[in-house]
Amino acid sequence: MTMLEIHPRVFLRHPQLNEEDIRTAWKNSYYEALRADSPNYPEYLWIGADSKGRDVEMVGTLTDDGWLIYHANTPLSRRVRLEVEKARR
Repeated sequence: MTMLEIHPRVFLRHPQLNEEDIRTAWKNSYYEALRADSPNYPEYLWIGADSKGRDVEMVGTLTDDGWLIYHANTPLSRRVRLEVEKARR
């Protein structure tokens, strides 16, 4: 099974989220995109719903053991909303 690691910094910067919120949102992700222009390439963006029904944006990368999420936020940032809108055109 693929492991999901969440960087501890996420919880320091966004105390409205806990580990269960992020794991649930990742499992329920309905949007995934490779951010080809990212300086952190290969970097992925996911959007999913947590158990409270909130949309959570998550950014991470593939590791040797699975995935590392190093950014998560709710509600979706304006930048992410614009990125998704642009990709869907």
